[in-house]
Amino acid sequence: MRFLEELKGLDWFLVLILILIQVFGLIAVYSATYVGHPSTFFYKHLTFVILFWIVVVLLASEKFENFLDLSFYVYLANVLLLLLVLLYGVEVNGARRWIRIGFLNLQPSEFMKFSLILISAYLLPMIKGLKDKRVILLVLIYAIPAMITLKQPDLGTTGAYFVPLVFMLLARGVPLRYFVLAGISFIALIPLFWNYFLKPYQKQRILAVIDPYSYYYESGYQLIQSKISIGSGMLFGKGILEGTQTHLLFLPEKHTDFIFAVIGEEFGFLGTATLTLLFFLLLLRMLTYYMKFHRISEEIYAVGVFSLILFQFGVNTLMTMGYFPVVGIPLPFVSMGGSAMLSYALMIGLLQSIYKKYKNPYLKMDKEPIYE
Repeated sequence: MRFLEELKGLDWFLVLILILIQVFGLIAVYSATYVGHPSTFFYKHLTFVILFWIVVVLLASEKFENFLDLSFYVYLANVLLLLLVLLYGVEVNGARRWIRIGFLNLQPSEFMKFSLILISAYLLPMIKGLKDKRVILLVLIYAIPAMITLKQPDLGTTGAYFVPLVFMLLARGVPLRYFVLAGISFIALIPLFWNYFLKPYQKQRILAVIDPYSYYYESGYQLIQSKISIGSGMLFGKGILEGTQTHLLFLPEKHTDFIFAVIGEEFGFLGTATLTLLFFLLLLRMLTYYMKFHRISEEIYAVGVFSLILFQFGVNTLMTMGYFPVVGIPLPFVSMGGSAMLSYALMIGLLQSIYKKYKNPYLKMDKEPIYE
């Protein structure tokens, strides 16, 4: 009975949108990995989708404030996992991003996205200005996992750490002029970054966006094949299991980072437009959370989750269409990847925990100063 009560308290509009998005992912992964029968990749993806909803329901029954209190411990545990990846991680295609725990390969950098949003929601309400000593702590909190993740190497995920921070600082009330100055400084440092920090293959991925055919046998290949896949789907698509780019093995990483290209080829423009509309509705619903929530910590957390989903959806779709460098950013809730799916389950579960509190019109709001 209690389980049914917990289900009733969920935001069923958001739940329905997420289920529809995940159905797109299940069908696309099924088709992309089909080998005469459903592959083990499909069953693995289905398992993580089921686990996603179990985690969401379980977290929705807990108090958000309890997780805020544990945010430093969650963060430190995640940093430890990132360090273990460098020492004992599984290497795939020259990148060491996974660690094997039992029968699972976990990617701690995906969980770090959740950890950083959660700890920011705890810390930012307590920071009163730039001279506050906790500003240094915040810088260190982001710098440590960023440096470790760059060592893997994973530039895309490192960038994904900082996008929610910008949005959360705006939500906290940091004046816009600081972001303008930071943007100007970043642009001024681009030549230095290009010459001394980017590796040759990373430079090549950026240049391949401008002229992919000059790098056809290297970084340009993925972009070209992805654009062909999406374009060949035309209006209605070729149909499930009928994508030639997908099933003749022209399209790399088709079940993970380039799953949007599979959807474009087999579902056509109508399929990709429908998926984009679903993400738009999802993000719009999350904006209503920001307006509904009263506490600063809750608002910051909602903005952090919103901005991460917006960033990853935008980068992934632009990447598959050839308008952004290949950076290894999965499509949220759609791409195959257990760590990413479980990380988003944690984010959505805590969002539902806050939502349920405000859904009850008879709830007496308790005001704990630390969360203001």
